[in-house]
Amino acid sequence: MVSTLLFTIVMLAGLGLFAWQLYGRFALLLAAQPAKLFDRIPERIRAVLVYAFGQKKFIRSEVGIVKERLAGWLHFLVFWGFVILGIQVVTMFGRAYADGFYVPPFWPWLLGGPYAFVRDIFEVTVFVCVVTLLARWLVTRPTRLLGYEPAEARQRHHSHWEAYFILAVIGVITSSGLVYDGGRIVEHARAGHLPMSPYWEPFSFAMSKALVALGGAEFAIGAGHVAWWVHNLCILTMLNFLPLAKHFHIITSLPNVFFRKLEPLGQLAKQDLENATRFGASRIDHFTWKQVLDMFSCTECGRCSSQCPATATGKPLAPRQMLLNLRDYLYEHQREIIAKRPPFGRNGAAAAGGEPEPIGDIVVKPLADPTAVVGDEVLWSCNLCRACEEACPVMIEYVDKIVDMRRYLVQEESRFPEELTRVFKAMEVQSNPWGIGQEKRFDWAQGLDVPLLADTPDAEYLYYVGCAGAYDDRTKKTTQAFVRLLKKAGVSFACLGPEEMCNGDSARRLGNEYLYQAMAQACVEQFNGYGVKKIIVNCPHCFNTIKNEFPQFGGHYEVVRAAELIQELIAAGKLTLDGSVAGIGAKRTTYHDSCYYGRFNDVYDEPRALLAATGVRVQEVPGRHRQFAMCCGAGGGRMWIDEDPNQRVNVARIEQILQSEPEVVAASCPFCMTMLSDGLKAKGVEEQVELLNVVELVERAAR
Repeated sequence: MVSTLLFTIVMLAGLGLFAWQLYGRFALLLAAQPAKLFDRIPERIRAVLVYAFGQKKFIRSEVGIVKERLAGWLHFLVFWGFVILGIQVVTMFGRAYADGFYVPPFWPWLLGGPYAFVRDIFEVTVFVCVVTLLARWLVTRPTRLLGYEPAEARQRHHSHWEAYFILAVIGVITSSGLVYDGGRIVEHARAGHLPMSPYWEPFSFAMSKALVALGGAEFAIGAGHVAWWVHNLCILTMLNFLPLAKHFHIITSLPNVFFRKLEPLGQLAKQDLENATRFGASRIDHFTWKQVLDMFSCTECGRCSSQCPATATGKPLAPRQMLLNLRDYLYEHQREIIAKRPPFGRNGAAAAGGEPEPIGDIVVKPLADPTAVVGDEVLWSCNLCRACEEACPVMIEYVDKIVDMRRYLVQEESRFPEELTRVFKAMEVQSNPWGIGQEKRFDWAQGLDVPLLADTPDAEYLYYVGCAGAYDDRTKKTTQAFVRLLKKAGVSFACLGPEEMCNGDSARRLGNEYLYQAMAQACVEQFNGYGVKKIIVNCPHCFNTIKNEFPQFGGHYEVVRAAELIQELIAAGKLTLDGSVAGIGAKRTTYHDSCYYGRFNDVYDEPRALLAATGVRVQEVPGRHRQFAMCCGAGGGRMWIDEDPNQRVNVARIEQILQSEPEVVAASCPFCMTMLSDGLKAKGVEEQVELLNVVELVERAAR
């Protein structure tokens, strides 16, 4: 009775403290900005099954390295071990009040035997996994765990002691469970009534023999009672530690996966410019509850930073550190947020429908400012390539947070890299980032007899050339090659010619939402005015913007990629390819995945199939291809921002590509073509390695 009473007091205190901590964290969610994420429930449930319970992103190889796959499987086994051992935890708590307590339907005469066998296996498996993981932390010490962050990014130091602590606690929980069951087997055997055959519990049975051999039956029974207390106290300790540390993800990762973004990955949120009282996010209370849930859910595994091109080239951005800085600042202001925000607190301005009273200080400041939580330079280092999001096992979203903070810098503070002043002005006045006169937009078409939409309104397709295709000298060759293919295949198409306008992609990703919306609206009105239904594009940025973001402005079109249309023409017999004729057959060709075709729109197989059809020998960048390909360095508007010669992403990417010893490097994006060309020159191999757009290779093979 004394033992039961004492345990009851300890249990109620532990569970009460845990509930109080959860209340504080949950209150932060309720006090955050709203987000509508309760739609498409079947898709969300499937995501939980695949990514949370299936641990898909953990068990795949992160960069084609076996040791990373091993780490994923270790986490997979520990996760499922705790799922299975959850029944054991409830059982051991219940036995404080009834020695024969079992969780239905796991009674000894029903599912008790099979469950005991699985439980035994996983107790040992999890213990072995914990020892292995501790060895990784203490002996091999992989960089991914300890941090890729450059010194400038470490504004808030994060110790790793909690990882050692929680692994040690898990090890004690699993080992004490074995000792407890071993002691119970001895106790029941001495009383002459074993609930089930000890062979259902092979490791517990072996433990019982070991305990008896060590000190006799009384020692074994006493050790089992001590193990019961140790096990349950460790469970309560771990439970209360979760909300204070990174292991809070044990509770929040499942809902974080459930509430993941289901809109097109390349679609940024549309800002209500007419009714907004602020632009972007600059304070900790400006983030939505889903963004706050992201902060709760970070496992600190470092997969995001290990894939980030900015981190790899020594820039101030490290995605993990940025998120942890925001999370820590959020926790520092928890009481203030709860006190001022409905429904827990009172805020007169919020109740009256105005802008709530600000909480805390502005978190976005120049990196040199010691009070900065996220430095300006951190935000401008980002390529918005989604490599961090693709790598994150719990579906944390970084792009929207970074763009929200950029919107604040651009639209409220006018604080951005000085070279962007010219870019924004050029887009506003000349409708292209280069600032070249609008009257020259159609110069690329001289001598090609390209039909204009104004003259042929019944054309099946509008070929939207885009700014790079119209103005960049290198990309003009790709545009011309594609037009020759269209004419050769007899496709009914037309261009806007001098009327064509920029779609504003770079402006939006650089945070200038006002400029973007003006440009997007103008394009949509023009397309709709011509009755456009189908649009061909040969730029992943144009594709993503027109397909995924123009619907926000009433622009709904069938957007066809150039490679997609060419494949249809080949299948229909309107184009025939023979690489041997053009001298490109069997050449070692490495394809570079563009971020906005790949990670944003899941286009991986199509360009490779088209390359293979030309007769070239398609090969991959070792470990860094498809969803793990590194950005060329131009994404997120970085095309227009000067880069330190010692920190160039394009050079790092070319170094990866050259590992495959290519004769030809193929790309599908005009920005990638520019960056890779500069990278080849920087490495001094532009004469040995040819850089071609996929469409150019197709045209050579089609001659």
